[in-house]
Amino acid sequence: MKYQVKVLEPTDLWYLQNNINKETNRFYHPTKNIPFVQQVEIYLDNSGVIIQKGMLYSCVGRLNYGVYKTDNRLKDMWVSLMTEMDYNAPVYQGTGTIHLEPRQKGNFLHYTLIELSDSDQWEFDDGIFQFCSDNVVIGTKRLKFRQVAGSNDGRWRIVLRALSGQTSKAVVGTTAPARIIEIKKGETLMADYDMVKGFTNGIEEEYRKLGHFGKGGGEGYVWFYGGEGKLLVSEMNGMSLG
Repeated sequence: MKYQVKVLEPTDLWYLQNNINKETNRFYHPTKNIPFVQQVEIYLDNSGVIIQKGMLYSCVGRLNYGVYKTDNRLKDMWVSLMTEMDYNAPVYQGTGTIHLEPRQKGNFLHYTLIELSDSDQWEFDDGIFQFCSDNVVIGTKRLKFRQVAGSNDGRWRIVLRALSGQTSKAVVGTTAPARIIEIKKGETLMADYDMVKGFTNGIEEEYRKLGHFGKGGGEGYVWFYGGEGKLLVSEMNGMSLG
């Protein structure tokens, strides 16, 4: 599975009909909105992809359609009820190209590819999962009370890992650029905002107060990450620079 993110711009005829000089006002016009669109193309070569319901725009090639399901249908229903993953999510397999629903300007996302293995289980914030290869196991993880109080994820998060003995890929979308970092045993990461968007099963997450209780004591409540593993961080989140 491979993918490409494209930003599509209006045709030359659109610029002409709207009396806009494309050479000088290609990206910005003081009085008119120029309708740029972002679209993801997924390329399959004898492989498969799981997408969210309603995300398909078009597809072409030798593709078969199915739905994501495991041997435990009650578990599938539970995952769909507790996370953003839909029940009977669409699965496309074969060789061809899949176009996802375009996003209008103002709702663009930054996409990050994550490699999954059967030993590393990734836990993601609610709403950032976009699509993944079809050889994964999707589940849920319940958050502690303090984690719920400090985030907007509700009480459950989506977790993914590859099937036993295999590797797979997942793509997430964030409003600001994201990257993967790795911390070793004895190292910690602390943040006063929702910096971490996902992490592997070797990481311990806490939402706690630093310093002493009382007036003027300590830093206040911050996100604390320790252990050993990988984290998906968005350092520009909340800066409106995405």
